[in-house]
Amino acid sequence: MNRKMFVLLAITVLSIIIAPVAAKPSHVIEKQVYVHYIRGGIPSNPGGEKLWYKYSGIHWGTTDLPVDYTVNLEGSGLDASTADVLVTSFETWDTETGTELFGAVIIATVRAGSLDGSNAISWGNCPTAGVIAVTYIWYWSDTGEIVETDTMFDTDYAWSLTGEANKMDLQNIATHEFGHWLCLEDLAMRTASQQTMYAYSMFGETKKRTLESGDIAGLELIYGP
Repeated sequence: MNRKMFVLLAITVLSIIIAPVAAKPSHVIEKQVYVHYIRGGIPSNPGGEKLWYKYSGIHWGTTDLPVDYTVNLEGSGLDASTADVLVTSFETWDTETGTELFGAVIIATVRAGSLDGSNAISWGNCPTAGVIAVTYIWYWSDTGEIVETDTMFDTDYAWSLTGEANKMDLQNIATHEFGHWLCLEDLAMRTASQQTMYAYSMFGETKKRTLESGDIAGLELIYGP
């Protein structure tokens, strides 16, 4: 091998080694998923009052508020008053901040789980056992601003509007799920079991219908008092 060829090969190898890795695009839509599981044996009194909350870091842009949402009751096994119960769950959060968070409800044949420009609420089946509901959030990776949110309630369970013992109470579960719409995350520690954002629920449970101190503190951190 002559000297000229050796130098050429060396430069080629060096250029391969130091070639920069392509940067990940900054302005892309990413997805976050929250799964709400069933669990028994939840303590009724963990003791001590703490401001338990966890903020995901993403948020609605101020120009996107209030957020309109679309509801499809097919598969719920519930009557038309179900939409009013969902509105109540949204308003539970709305009344604890001076920022108007949620707007009009639209009844339509939407399906939760795909990015389609509609903040959808519907019923469907999750193949994983023990899943009560799933909330999906799509957001811009560079700004953290939300593009769309969806919630699917699982048809593996019977649903109730009145807290029936052998069914999932819709207002209870929906109020928790809509906390995710506001960018609050699940709390898995047992000491936070009284908070609405506690990660687990049971049949007939209704305590998540109302907010606790940690839920309110997290909401006010993001959207103001």
